[in-house]
Amino acid sequence: MAEGRGLAGSGLFRALGRARQSLSHVGAALEGLAAAALMTASMYLIERQPGVGTAGPDLSWHGDARNRSLVEFGLDLGVVGMVGFLWFMAVIRRRLAEREDQFYATVFLGSGLVFAILATTAAVCAAAPTLVVQFGGEESLSDSTVALAHGLWHGLRGIGASRFAGVFMAATSNLGLRFGALPRWLALVGFVLGVLLVITGAFAGPLDFLFPAWLALVSITLLFSRRDRSARAEG
Repeated sequence: MAEGRGLAGSGLFRALGRARQSLSHVGAALEGLAAAALMTASMYLIERQPGVGTAGPDLSWHGDARNRSLVEFGLDLGVVGMVGFLWFMAVIRRRLAEREDQFYATVFLGSGLVFAILATTAAVCAAAPTLVVQFGGEESLSDSTVALAHGLWHGLRGIGASRFAGVFMAATSNLGLRFGALPRWLALVGFVLGVLLVITGAFAGPLDFLFPAWLALVSITLLFSRRDRSARAEG
C-alpha cells in the first residue's frame, strides 16, 4: 500500500516536472517573440526621425509634439523589448541546466548582455534630438546636434551592437544544434549569419531587422517543436 502511494507520488512529481519544463519552453518562445516584436517596433519608430531613416535632417520635424511622442514611445518599447530578451536568455539557460557548456554559456550570456546595453544606448543616442527638445528646453536644433546623435547611433548599433548580436546568434545556434533544440538547417543558417554579422557589422537599412527576425524564427521553432514532441508523446 505504502509502496503504491510512493509510486503514485513519484509519478506525480515526474508529471509536475514535465509540466514545468513545458511551461518553461513555452515561456522562452513567447518572451523571444515579444522581444522581437518590440525591438522591431522600436527601431521603426526611432528611424522615422529625419537623418536616421531618411536622407537628411529636417530640424522642424522635432518641433511637432506628436513626432516627439512617437519617438519616446519607441524608446519605451525598446527598453521593454530588451527586458523580454534578457528573460528569454534566462529561460534558455535554465533549460540547459547542468548540461550547459561553460564556454558557450559564457559567450551566450556575455554577448546577449552587451548587445542589450549597446542597443539601448544607441536608441537613446538616436533619440537625443527629440529628447533635447522635449526635456532640454531647446526650441530649435542645430545640424551638428542631429549629426552627432545619429553618428553615435550608427557607431553604437551598426558597429558595436551588430557584432555582439552576431556572436549571440552563432553561440545560440551552436547550443541549439548540440542539444537538439533547433533544426539543423536553422542552426546552420543562424551560425553563418552570426559570423557574417561579426565580420561586417552590417546593421543598415532592412538588415536592421535581421536580428529580431532571426529571434522570432527561433522562438516560433521552439514553440512548435515543443508542441510536436508533446503530441507524439500523447500519441
